[in-house]
Amino acid sequence: MPRFHYTVLDATGREQQGSLDAEDLSSAANGLREQRLLIVDLKPQDTGRSVGLFGRLGGWFDLGSHLPITTRDRVFLLRQLALMLRNGLTIFQALEVSMEQTRKLQMAGVIREMSEWIQTGHSLSSALKQHPRIFSDITVSLVESAEASGELDHALSSAAVSLERRQELRRQLITSLTYPSIVVLTSIAVATFLVWKVIPKFAAFLMRRGIKLPWSTQLMVDFSGYVGRYGASIAIGILIGVVIMVAVFLMPSGRRIIDAVLLRLFVVGRLLRVAEMVRFCHTMSMLLTSGVTLLESLRLASRMASNRSFRLCFHDAANQILEGRDLASSIRNPVVPHVVSHIVAVGEQTGSLSDVLHDLGQFYEQELQASIKKMAALVEPVMILIIGGMVGFVYFAFFQAVFQLAAGGR
Repeated sequence: MPRFHYTVLDATGREQQGSLDAEDLSSAANGLREQRLLIVDLKPQDTGRSVGLFGRLGGWFDLGSHLPITTRDRVFLLRQLALMLRNGLTIFQALEVSMEQTRKLQMAGVIREMSEWIQTGHSLSSALKQHPRIFSDITVSLVESAEASGELDHALSSAAVSLERRQELRRQLITSLTYPSIVVLTSIAVATFLVWKVIPKFAAFLMRRGIKLPWSTQLMVDFSGYVGRYGASIAIGILIGVVIMVAVFLMPSGRRIIDAVLLRLFVVGRLLRVAEMVRFCHTMSMLLTSGVTLLESLRLASRMASNRSFRLCFHDAANQILEGRDLASSIRNPVVPHVVSHIVAVGEQTGSLSDVLHDLGQFYEQELQASIKKMAALVEPVMILIIGGMVGFVYFAFFQAVFQLAAGGR
């Protein structure tokens, strides 16, 4: 039976090392957990035998350790820290354990720097601020507020939930737009193949037979010839257009115009609007529940908004809060549904603003699901009609020419 070497923490946080016999790694881990020990490290004990060339290469080239930090890594770290703090470990001990357990070198380096920063007398929120690319402003604000109230484990769990919700929202939006994009690209590829390859050969065959082309076939031949003559110019024009669009998108004023136009698009505009409301309501509810002030919550929600129209709306709302206005009147804006301001007003009057915003977030989350299904149900038949119509016209032109050929060219 193989022997495993372990490093664990007991209920008091003291480190223990030893070895045990077990059938496999999973059995060894289960045996330690049954003793209520927190596993820091667990690996097969070196027997002194050669592991061979491939085994050594596997140790030297652990590709997973060099991968970048993902949202999943951040969520796991926050949940892990919350769990250990809830079970009595200090933040320094929790960071040390997390650093030992992570496989990714970059994440281990971040945790090490945070631990060293805390050892110098700084707070956890201050340590998180040193890594703005890893931890968002919302995570920092939640932790900062919790450090004063003593509910740090709850704040870390809330931050993990926020990250998961944002990732799921992004995944849903990408998924909903993937199918239409694939269909459009497929349509372009099919049209390009027909115009450049099929139609010219078919037209040349008919012309050699001295057949007068039907109107549909002639139309396709003329279009194919036009694309053949000016194809390079068309491609260059499209490329220039794409470059201009990217340049405009990167400009703050241009991005605002594009975002405003997107909100007015049929179906897609509603989808983006509902997604922004899900993000806003859940973010505000979570921050207010954690003790973050209304003004700071609005500022954070503004920075979290993806669409510039919503970002400007929430930024203006924060300025109006500074002037003494309430939240309901501050968020009255064409981009925000009217029902939101009315329900928020009720929440402010009853003192249950965070609960009301949570309910609104749940409502718009359901609306988002319905909007995605509606868009998929609408886009699919439209795309089928477009592709089917295009291919059908090609077949119509082909058979019309064949029938004319069979009739002797009359």
